[in-house]
Amino acid sequence: MTKDSTGDIIIRGAMVADGTGRPCYPADIAVMDGRITAIGQLDGLRAKTEIDASGLVAAPGFIDAHAHSDTSFRQDDSSASKLYQGITTEISGNCGGSPFPALPERKDDDPWSFCSYEDFLTAFEHSHCRMGVNQAMLVGHGTLRKGVMGEGSECPTKAQLDEMRRLLRRDLAAGAIGMSLGLEYATGCFAQQAELNSLGEVVAEYSGIVTCHMRSEGLRIREAIAELAEIGRSSGVRTHISHLKLDHYSVHGQARDVWNIIENVRREGIRLTADVYPYTASATTLDIRCPRWSLDGGEQALLSHLRGPRRQAVVDGIRAHYFNAERAETCQISYDGGLWPEIVGKTLRTIAETMLNTTDYADAAAEILLRTEDRATGVFFVMSEADMLYFLSKDVCIGSDGYALSGDPARVPGSPHPRSYGAIAEFLRLAREKHICSLPEAVRRITSKPADLFGLTDRGRLAVGKAADITIFDPDTIAPQSDYLHPVRLARGVHWVLVNGTIALADGGQTDVRIGQFLRKQRPAG
Repeated sequence: MTKDSTGDIIIRGAMVADGTGRPCYPADIAVMDGRITAIGQLDGLRAKTEIDASGLVAAPGFIDAHAHSDTSFRQDDSSASKLYQGITTEISGNCGGSPFPALPERKDDDPWSFCSYEDFLTAFEHSHCRMGVNQAMLVGHGTLRKGVMGEGSECPTKAQLDEMRRLLRRDLAAGAIGMSLGLEYATGCFAQQAELNSLGEVVAEYSGIVTCHMRSEGLRIREAIAELAEIGRSSGVRTHISHLKLDHYSVHGQARDVWNIIENVRREGIRLTADVYPYTASATTLDIRCPRWSLDGGEQALLSHLRGPRRQAVVDGIRAHYFNAERAETCQISYDGGLWPEIVGKTLRTIAETMLNTTDYADAAAEILLRTEDRATGVFFVMSEADMLYFLSKDVCIGSDGYALSGDPARVPGSPHPRSYGAIAEFLRLAREKHICSLPEAVRRITSKPADLFGLTDRGRLAVGKAADITIFDPDTIAPQSDYLHPVRLARGVHWVLVNGTIALADGGQTDVRIGQFLRKQRPAG
């Protein structure tokens, strides 16, 4: 763009946090054809749309480093829960689950289950689907394993492992950014080290990343980190801990020791990183508390056990793993699959004592699983604030572990964790109020850092030639408005958002634009 030329958009008078971590500086930003064309004092330029950003910070569009929005566009295309936080890109396909690859003979009833990443992208395009923000996709190891082997606990044969490697290689070649592990869930929980190392080798061929919901985030977290580190040591692949936390009261206060373990792994030359969400409650499926043997064969196997003579053995396993009176109070049911709505928003203890007339909380959990056909999810208040803040003070990315959802409570099923509406905004609030890090550093950790980790070479920095994903916000007011009792509340403090060079949020309100794309990995990350 030359002097006196007309562009699409000029952002005037912003303080620029360019994503690199260097100090903010005043500048205008010009955008044309979806790209940043100039940054500086642009008094001589004119544009069709001029945005007054006086008193605000302009930053690269924020990147949610851990999301589960894979097919959220089917229910609501606004992505409002993310857009109002300034998020323009999500990393999805996490915790071992993705919409692909499902082999034809093993596909379930979900019409958005696909044989390949390419098929998934083609369906998105041909179905005229839209979404408010971008996504980059990982290949879910659990989905891959189920597609080749079914839901059993056996180790793969050589032929099965070769087929898993072939399918993984195909989807990485199509632009998937890596592979995610969900080693606390079936079927990923049945995988052993040799299988994980072998698949890590394939990801390394494409300079991808292996993200991991580790096998333990509490009592056995040291062994879990060692398992992930061994994948990196054996294959050379970059490894990443998803939602780093200490989720068992007996290990609270050990965040410093755990971080030292991570740093020791790095000193070996193993590339190990992490993301964190700024909340002391987790959220996941209720069946994660079941003994692993009961999940051998999947959902139907578990339900069969709960209906049959092995129910008590399942209950005993739930009790040993998790539930007593105190811990039943920490579990709040967030979703019932539409089968028992009276329990949503209530604690397990309340459900047990007032609805099931029992103080056997493990048995109550089993009954919830049975009545909801294993669809129940819960919010678990299991972390300490001191541990959370310690991890946030380190050089980690921020991931919501949430979904792109509507801002209308009537369109949101259940009672979701507020992190879907507030993780990035809450991190910026904590950085400001708890002095976790400077504003430029906070912006780096939600822009260029995840962009570099996941190979998004076109995003994460405000620079000429980059894609024009831009967030304009008030650093003094940005904060979530959602909480555990009222989770469907949009964040405040973000004034303007550009997604792929088009205004998606204007003066704090969402436009009709739905221009999000699935971003393919472009070339090897560093």
